[in-house]
Amino acid sequence: MNMLSFITNSTSSLLAKEAGRSEERRLLENRIESRSKDVTRQVNALAESIFPGLWKDGDPIDAELNALLVMESRLRWLVRVAKYSEGVNRDALWLETEKVLVQLEKAADALSHFEAA
Repeated sequence: MNMLSFITNSTSSLLAKEAGRSEERRLLENRIESRSKDVTRQVNALAESIFPGLWKDGDPIDAELNALLVMESRLRWLVRVAKYSEGVNRDALWLETEKVLVQLEKAADALSHFEAA
């Protein structure tokens, strides 16, 4: 029995699986980063629209917009830090980034509908 081919095949199989996981992670990270750029544009458009200039300080929509801007800033920070992290920390940061992104997308959509009304 040739033990060397067994070991080589096992190692190459593990390397192929790891390469596949790395590619999946990279694609996930790229999708999150792309979505974060889209939501950043949406939040900036809301912040620069004519309506916030008409609101008074203390209006409920003003507080919502400020909260949205803070969330967006946090998202940009998470993306930046996650890109330069490694290993388990990188994975955890990308998971946190995705959670914040989903919350921000929902909040931005809700505020967009409120503004349109």
